[in-house]
Amino acid sequence: MFTEVATEDALRDVRAHDFGADPAQECGANRIDAITALERVVASARAEQAAQISALHAERVEVMGLGRGDPTVSVIGEVAMARNVGPGAAGTQVGVALSLERLQAVAALFGAGLVPEAVVRAVVTESASLHGDDKIVLDGEISEMLPGLTARQASHATARMVIRLDAEAARERAERNRADQRVSMFPDTDGVAILQVRGPAEQILATHQALDARARALKAAGDERTLGQIMVQTLVQRVTGLVRPDDIDVEVQLVMDAKTLLGEDGEPVHLVGYGPISPDIADDLIARAPDPTIRRLLVDPVDGTLVVRDLRRRRFTAPSRSHIRARDRVCRQPGCDLQIRDDDHIHAFADGGLTTAANGQGLCKRSHTIKSQPGWVVTTEGKANVWQTPTGHNYRSDPPAVLPRDGPGTSANSGDHWPRRRSLG
Repeated sequence: MFTEVATEDALRDVRAHDFGADPAQECGANRIDAITALERVVASARAEQAAQISALHAERVEVMGLGRGDPTVSVIGEVAMARNVGPGAAGTQVGVALSLERLQAVAALFGAGLVPEAVVRAVVTESASLHGDDKIVLDGEISEMLPGLTARQASHATARMVIRLDAEAARERAERNRADQRVSMFPDTDGVAILQVRGPAEQILATHQALDARARALKAAGDERTLGQIMVQTLVQRVTGLVRPDDIDVEVQLVMDAKTLLGEDGEPVHLVGYGPISPDIADDLIARAPDPTIRRLLVDPVDGTLVVRDLRRRRFTAPSRSHIRARDRVCRQPGCDLQIRDDDHIHAFADGGLTTAANGQGLCKRSHTIKSQPGWVVTTEGKANVWQTPTGHNYRSDPPAVLPRDGPGTSANSGDHWPRRRSLG
């Protein structure tokens, strides 16, 4: 029903349509048509967003000129806060937007809503090693194939073309990718975390096969644990060298209110570096560890934030760094929720800023770089930080209530902003 509607009119027509008045045999079909049309709207809107990002980047390059910072980093910061996402996600979007300047046919499909963003991103990622005329050739060939492909299919098709067009560039890209090895940890729910390992495929595959074989052998011998439990505990044993995984010594930083400290209620406890856990799990962590160090951090009874006093010095002390991480939990750039890597002076130490928790904020590496770019200003309003971008937009970052009681109303990084023009000079 909506298949012939222009993309720019689809949202209006879907909202205006009375699905309840459709004949029973047509209603479901019309809703599917609406979903399909709205998918075109989403893709087209993302394409227009990419075009605006590309134009903003060109303007920022011209304004900043040479030797005045990195315009790409500056734009990534602007996009991150405008969309209330982390700089990693914004960086990916900026990269796609800039790459589409050389993939005009793919960009046209994207703008018409004929291919989704995931497919476009797959093409951009796989063709990153191509230059000049090779990218123009790929653009013309791959664009004829893209409609109807999944992101995985588009990735494979693009990779085959890249190898055919420039096998040497594809090899160099593979070598760079294989050298980009890392291990990351992400909190999950209920005292569980995810360990993510990125490395050469054959090494990761061999590791998984060894863990799987060990688990199946123990299971066949009568081990009552699940295969997953055996694999995880074997991994911990082999990495840490411990006989039993539960023998790990831990420093437990537990953030709680006074009633929880006294055992008078069952409010969640915040495990620093992870997130909320139940008081019972916190007790189990302490009980199982042979030599735990326990730090209890109490919250402000008014707003649930931590308060501490630090010394006047250039570098933050270990206790003050621990306090900043316990208070901020994640990067304080509005919209970013990456792990804290740097302790930053909000008001620069060189300009008289104090090395105190009140003048400190935890930032990820990219947010720290963004803050140092020309035209960026961070100030404080009470316990909140206000980030002003080169375009004059302001974004407020409140410290999270580490023991929130009012549900979703408490936010680490609120996205309110007040547009205001301002010179980059």
